[in-house]
Parts: sequence; C-alpha cells; structure tokens
Amino acid sequence: MTELTTVHYLGFFGTCMVLGGLFGFLLYKLAEASLRKQAQNDATELVDEAKIAAELKQIEINETTQEIETETWAKEENFFLKLEEAIEDLEALGEEKKQKLDNMYSLARLKSTQFEKETLLEEERVKQVEKAYFARRDSLRNKTKDYSLTICNKMEISLDNAKAELEQQLETEFEKRCFKMIENKEEEYKEHSESLAKQILDRALNRFARAYSSERGIAPVYFETEQQKFNLVDPKGDNIRTIQELTGCDIIVQDDMPMIGVAGFDPVRRELTRRLLERLLKEKRAVSVDFIRKNFENQKRELLQQIKHDGDQLAKELRLQNLHPEVRQMMGSLRFRYSYTQNQFFHCAEVGWLAGLIASELGSIPTLQARRSGLLHDLGKAMDHQLDGGHAVIGADFIKARGESPEVVHAVRAHHFDETPETNLAFTVIAADAISGARPGARRSTIESYNQKINDLDEIARGFDGVNDCYVLNGGREIRVTVNGKKVDDLSALRLSKQIAAKIEEELSYPGQIKVVIVRETYSFQYAHANN
Repeated sequence: MTELTTVHYLGFFGTCMVLGGLFGFLLYKLAEASLRKQAQNDATELVDEAKIAAELKQIEINETTQEIETETWAKEENFFLKLEEAIEDLEALGEEKKQKLDNMYSLARLKSTQFEKETLLEEERVKQVEKAYFARRDSLRNKTKDYSLTICNKMEISLDNAKAELEQQLETEFEKRCFKMIENKEEEYKEHSESLAKQILDRALNRFARAYSSERGIAPVYFETEQQKFNLVDPKGDNIRTIQELTGCDIIVQDDMPMIGVAGFDPVRRELTRRLLERLLKEKRAVSVDFIRKNFENQKRELLQQIKHDGDQLAKELRLQNLHPEVRQMMGSLRFRYSYTQNQFFHCAEVGWLAGLIASELGSIPTLQARRSGLLHDLGKAMDHQLDGGHAVIGADFIKARGESPEVVHAVRAHHFDETPETNLAFTVIAADAISGARPGARRSTIESYNQKINDLDEIARGFDGVNDCYVLNGGREIRVTVNGKKVDDLSALRLSKQIAAKIEEELSYPGQIKVVIVRETYSFQYAHANN
C-alpha cells in the first residue's frame, strides 16, 4: 500500500512539473508577444515623431531659403535690371549694324553688278579693237611685203639676201655699241679703281677688331737665384747634355749671364725646351737625369695638347668646317713661330678675318673660302725649317695633299707670287697679308737686320750719278736724297726718284712701302757793285 502511494505521488509530482513548465512557457510567450507589440508601437510612435520633425525642419529650411532668395534678389535686382537693359541695347546696336551692313552689301552688290556689265562692254570693245588691230596689222604686213618685193625688184636683189644684209648691218652696229660701252666702263673703272679699292679696304679695316698680341718671340729662361743654376747645371754637364739630346736644341749657359739661352731651328722644340727649363728651375734640389726625362715627357704631352687645342680653336673662331686634323695640328704649331717679331699664329688669324671682310665688301668671293685661304696662307712657315723651298709652296703642297680645293691651294701658293695670281681670291689674300704685316706695330726688325736695311738703302741711293748725300728717315720707310743741282735738273730728279724706287723694289725685301724724296739744291748769286 505504501509503495503504491509513493508511486502515485511521484507520478502526480511529475505531471505537475510538466504542467508547470508548459504554463511557464506559455506565460513567456505571452510576455514576449506583449513586449514585441509594445516595442512596435513605440517604434511606430518614434517614426511618426521623426517624420513630423523632418517635415517641420523642411518647412523651416524652405522658409529660410525663400528669405535668402528674397534678400539676394533685392540686393542684385538693380544689377540684373541694368544688365538686361545693356543686353537689349547691344541687341539693338547689333541689329542696327546688321542693317547697315546689309545696306552696304546691297550697295556693293549693285556696284559689282554694274562693274560686271561695264567689264563685259569693255571686253567687247577690246575685242573689236583687237579685231581691227589684227586686220590693220595683216594689212601692214601685206603692204610691207609688197613694198619689200618692189624695192628688191628695183634693186635686183632677193628678199632673203636683203634680210641677211640688214641683219649683218644691225649686228655690226650693235657690236660697235657694245665695244664702246665696254671701253667707257673700262675707262671709268681705271679712273675710279684706286678710290674704290681704298674705300673697300677702309671699310674692311674699320670692321676688323681682334685682340692685340704683345709676344715678340720665345724669351730666354732667367735664373732667379744662383741656387737654381747650381741645381740644374751639374759640374759634369750631364743634365745639359740630356736636355739637348731630348729636345734637339742647343743650351747656352754663360757664367756672366743670369739666363739660359735656347738655340734651334724648330720653334716648337725651342718652346718645349723653354718650358722644360722653367719647370726644372722650380725644383728646390739638384735635378737628376731621370727627373729630367720624366718632366720632358710631361711637358711634351702638355705642349702637344695645347697645339691641338689652339688649332681647333682657330678653326672654330673662323667658322671653318672640315679642316684636316693634320692641318689644324700644324696651324696650332704656328703659335710659337715668329716673323719679324710678329706671331704667325695670330698673323694667320688676322689674314683670315681680313680676307673674309674684303671678300664680303667685294661681294663676288665666298666669304668662308676667303677666310680659309687667308688662314692657311702661311701654314708652310711651320715646316720651312724641315723642307726646302719657300713657305708658300710648302704650305700649298701640304694642304693640297690633304684635300683642300684647287682655288684655296692656288691662293696660298700665289700669295708671294711663287705662282702668278689668276683669281680674285688670290689677290684678296695678297691684300689681306699686306695689311696684316704692314700695319703699325705689327712687325719690327732686330738691330742687325735694321742696320743692314739702312746700309742697303744708303748704298743703293749713293750708287746713282749726281747724288751728294742720303738720309734714311722714319725707321727706314723714307729716304731723302740730295743731288747736285748742276748735274741733275728737275726732269732728271723725277726720273732719278723712279729709278731709285725701282732698284729698291728689285733688290730689297720689306713690308709696306718706302718713300723716295729727291732734294735738288739750286744756288743763284749776283754781285752788287758800289757806285763811284
């Protein structure tokens, strides 16, 4: 009994538990549904409130916008009104101008139509005149033919023969007129050629401007102290012999002179020797043979670089293209060549510029070709110590072998009349060379050559009969000769001056010109006797 009761209690309790759980779940679901519905209602209320707030905000914004637009329009209303008025005025003005242009076009069209009608009438009239002209021309031709036949019949000659004879007469007359015109032109050129040449040279010289070269030759090397001389000149003389072997120049050292002389025919070797000596004298200790050989190679390399640079720079300065590298190298070596103390490197550059300027003034010679010929005219002086012959011939052969044009080669060869000048280019180079060499300060002689020149002039002048004395003036550019007035009359004095000048030109070589002045003294005397 007890066991049954316990079972019944346990079953009832389990049933209660199940029913309690179901009831709790049901309550949970009911509460959840109530809360969800409450949340939906709240959300709906919030959305409605938000919509109302948004509508109120939009209304406020619209009102603000309307107020701003109203204020803005109130401020800019006058401007827009004026702008509209201006636009209307411009439209009216444009319409007025369009009307005027239309009227002008209509008027121009009317005139054009009228002009076309007049042109057609004029063309018709021209055609009629042309028709009448051709008819008259044909009539004249027929009459001329008839007249010609009549004249030929009377003269008993054919028409073809008459034409040939008339043509021959006209050709003869025309040739006479041409020859006469040529003679007149030749006379005019002969009369004014010297003046024109002076004008051309004057303009060329006025256009010429170049830096002055103050160098007068390769100077000796001076000792600053006796210690320098002691460091270089060893007692055995090995250093001096080594320098002479390397450079090919003679070294002159005198105990009573504070300098070292350099002698040699090659100007480049003399310059190399001078540079080597200056470098060795800077050494603070006694120099050795190995040290000399090392510095010789350094100085030789630097000198060759400078020669190449100078040649290239000169070709660039004159704007000359396609110069052979060996020609440029040889031109650079002229930097150390002097003639009458004038540096030949700068002399060639001057002649190149002057020849180009003269060619530009003449107008018939290519300027660059003249510059090229002037630059290369003395190139042979860089080689005349090695080759036999005049420098003009040596230079011409050198540039000919390296592709220069025949015109340039001829101008170089003929600039000292080793070859007869035959072109205007050759005479241009001759003139430019004379200007560069004869300008004041360009050249000057040594005392020995100057004394020789003075003695030669004096000897030539005194060699003529009737000369009493001779004075050389103006640095050898003028000689004044006094003659015996009893042996030489006025006509003979004029003839004597020409003879002296001709002999000077024949026997002497000099730049520029030498003036010959004959002074004839005439003494006249008479005795006045006293009256008794």
